[in-house]
Amino acid sequence: MDKGALLPVIAAERLSFSFPGRNRGAAFPVFRDFRIETGKENPLVILGPSGSGKTTLLRLMAGLLTPGSITVPAHGVFPLPGAFVFQDARLLPWLSVFENVMLPLRGKMDAACAAERSRHFLALTGLAGLASARPAELSGGQKQRVSIVRAFAYPAPVLYMDEPFQSLDLPLRLELMDLTKNLIAEEKRLVVMVTHDPREAVYLAARVIVLGKNARGIVLDETVILPPLARSFGSADGSALAARLFDALSENRLE
Repeated sequence: MDKGALLPVIAAERLSFSFPGRNRGAAFPVFRDFRIETGKENPLVILGPSGSGKTTLLRLMAGLLTPGSITVPAHGVFPLPGAFVFQDARLLPWLSVFENVMLPLRGKMDAACAAERSRHFLALTGLAGLASARPAELSGGQKQRVSIVRAFAYPAPVLYMDEPFQSLDLPLRLELMDLTKNLIAEEKRLVVMVTHDPREAVYLAARVIVLGKNARGIVLDETVILPPLARSFGSADGSALAARLFDALSENRLE
């Protein structure tokens, strides 16, 4: 996307979604009269206890699930398909790193432009030396780095990230979160990320929302205004915000 382009507004009101009940039992409501709207704050990070619908919301926003009912305000769009980074890298094992990054670009631009864009993002993220490697030759962190690079290389207005750092140790998590911030600065787009870790939200988010269980909706919505050093794991200001987020998670975890 153009660095000067305006971010899209993903907005929905009176959104409802339920999973079918087991053995033809009553449906399980995840969202009931739910309201969500993205703004200028980017990235938007979604927190919530298990069963609160974090990943479900991400998939609804991306159009991978269909709501039961919804009202879309005139100033927004819902859903908005985009690039997606999953918890696991999901690289095709028979393709090289370069081919994995280039694959989703086919059909979006001509082959020469797709190759140039792929090489640009691989060089930008220090992966040029691994362009010809197969996924089996990569570490777990390298695989997820390729997954993130592939998603940013894809020219979409929004990037969805579903707990992309979950399986990594702390040094790798910090490295890939820094990579994500650098890529956002390189090519402006809306980023919506799900995490279970308040510290990740503090490190990355411009805005963080916490979902409640049992279709309670958003129980906390906070704009994050912290300088870079205050976002670091263990900093006083960052820890204070992480504690507030953890309290919001804890209050509705056992409902």
